[in-house]
Amino acid sequence: MGKTLRISFINAKSRLEVKPPYRGVNNGDRGMWLTLVSEFFMVKLNFTYNLFLSTGKDGGFVGGGGSGIPLPNGTWIGTVGDVISGKADIGIIAVNTDERNRQVSFTNSFYDHVYLHFLTNKGVQIFSPATLLWSFDHLMWTCIGSSTLGAFLVFRLIMNGMNILEMNTNGRMSFARRGQVSQENWGLRHQIWFVITTYLDQDCVLPTCTPLRCFVALWLFFALIVTTVYRSKMVSLLAFPVMEEIPHTFKDLVESDYTVGCINPQDAVLSMLARSKDPVYVKLLNNLEIINKNRPKCLEQSIDNQYACVALSSETRYLQYANLSDSDIRKLVQSQENTFVVFLGLHFESGSIYTDAFDRLLSWARPFHLADVWEEFDMVYNVRLQKRDWWLATNQTEKLERSNVIDNDNLTLKHISGAFYALLASLIVSFAVFIQELVGYCLMALIECKMITLIRNMIYGFGLFR
Repeated sequence: MGKTLRISFINAKSRLEVKPPYRGVNNGDRGMWLTLVSEFFMVKLNFTYNLFLSTGKDGGFVGGGGSGIPLPNGTWIGTVGDVISGKADIGIIAVNTDERNRQVSFTNSFYDHVYLHFLTNKGVQIFSPATLLWSFDHLMWTCIGSSTLGAFLVFRLIMNGMNILEMNTNGRMSFARRGQVSQENWGLRHQIWFVITTYLDQDCVLPTCTPLRCFVALWLFFALIVTTVYRSKMVSLLAFPVMEEIPHTFKDLVESDYTVGCINPQDAVLSMLARSKDPVYVKLLNNLEIINKNRPKCLEQSIDNQYACVALSSETRYLQYANLSDSDIRKLVQSQENTFVVFLGLHFESGSIYTDAFDRLLSWARPFHLADVWEEFDMVYNVRLQKRDWWLATNQTEKLERSNVIDNDNLTLKHISGAFYALLASLIVSFAVFIQELVGYCLMALIECKMITLIRNMIYGFGLFR
């Protein structure tokens, strides 16, 4: 009937974008909320509209753009304030709170929902010589060490028992190797070499007495299982190195060494964190780096650094489509945990005649996932493709190139560096043993030479030889 619906909206380019000075009818540019109004509501209700940014300095937006907060004098600003004062017939995007419910009427049906989460990179592969020890955890290595010491204890108990019972006669305490029985007793030196060779799958010396052979059989079965599991795990660690542990929850994030940035948080988000007594949120709020300008910087720092970008889900997706290349987007992962889930609809002046009609139509859109379809369409055609066109127009073609990093399973020096460190350690030990034996041999030779000289002098001294 010739009336233009005045619609106040908040400064959220991820959902709705209108160029100032916000004059004229049907003046929207892009956004999933614009699709709802211009291609759904207008078709059903036959109206024209004027979109304008909410008034006041709400949410840190100079010149307006906030959802709505009361001033000390009792007046409201933001989309809620515009509806209360009569500047707007409809308000778009405002969190439904008890305080706002007493001032305006919200639709019962919701159209959009957002939540607070954070993004980090996928982490990097960890190449370390310590990989040789990663097949087992600390508890497993402790159990293996304890079992080894226990084996020596059992050997000693059995041998002492046989000595006490005088069962050590007729070569019963000897050992055999490759079918050849030795006349030497199976002592501590042979026991040590037996344990070492079983771990390394080498030929070992075996005792001949039945009690010891029974325990040795059980020990060989134990060593078979341990070494098989170790080799199996080692193969997987060499082919697929361990990835750096990244935070998946807010608790992991505050306990990690990551720097935390937050993109232009809304008043509702900060209020939630400030009022929470959860120590995780308290610590998160104290460590937040607020980013009001250059919002893409928050995501860019998360790509290659230990940095987490905290923001509403709608904001992070929009910034990725609008600023990052496809290869950089694939490097980011979303947290498995989110919080502050908000369901968004429309709000009107209390008792407004528009409430029932818009609420009914809004209830039709959500069951068919129209909001998700319109958001995807908007992000691809109105954000991502326009970004690509801009890069081509400004000769930023390097951002359109595919990543040259190709994941493969080829083993490199980084994968097996631990083996070379182990080889180096073995060479050092072998050289030290060689030096020790060489020094010992020289000392013995020197002693023998002195003894021969002494004996010769004594013989000549007694005049046995002339």
